[in-house]
Parts: sequence; C-alpha cells; structure tokens
Amino acid sequence: MTTALAAPVEDSTGEVNSSPAMRATRRSRPALEEESSVGSRFFLPRGDSTGKKLELGKELSSEGEARVEALKLGLTYYSVQEWRPVADLAGKNPELKREAVTRSGTG
Repeated sequence: MTTALAAPVEDSTGEVNSSPAMRATRRSRPALEEESSVGSRFFLPRGDSTGKKLELGKELSSEGEARVEALKLGLTYYSVQEWRPVADLAGKNPELKREAVTRSGTG
C-alpha cells in the first residue's frame, strides 16, 4: 500500500504554502464539563423525593462525579448555577450585570 503526501506549493510570490490539510492544526479546547461547570453546583435528588418537586439532596464536587453517582443509583442529577448581581455605574447608563459565585469545597 502506498501513501502520497501533499508537497508544499509555491505561489506567484515565491512563498511556500502548504495544502490546507497540512497546515490545519487542532487547538485543544477545555472539556465541555470544564466550560459548563464555572459557577455550577451538582446535586443528586433527595432520597425521599417523588420527582414532582425539586428537592436537592447530596451535593457532589463535579459534574463527572454527579454523572457516575446518578448512574449507579438510577437517578437524575441537578446542575445549579449561582449568580451574584453586580451594579456597573461607570458609564452614562447604569447596568446590572452578573458574576458567577464560586465556592471552595462542598457542604
């Protein structure tokens, strides 16, 4: 079996351009879990919950841990985002913004 590689192509300016396949590089992105977990807290439902009301039970430290525990127990899990309102009075028109609340450890 033979494999052909694309050779760099010289354009009219004399510069060498590689083919799109050769110059394209993938940048690593943070995992979806890391992107979505900023300011998020993860909970299993309360053990005696009927599912009709949202009742938070045990808090878990990460979404991955919540997924595993929920799978083991045959439950769903909750992701809760906590925000703090912040007034920005710097410009002409005051703005109400939000900032994610981060907590160290779980309770």
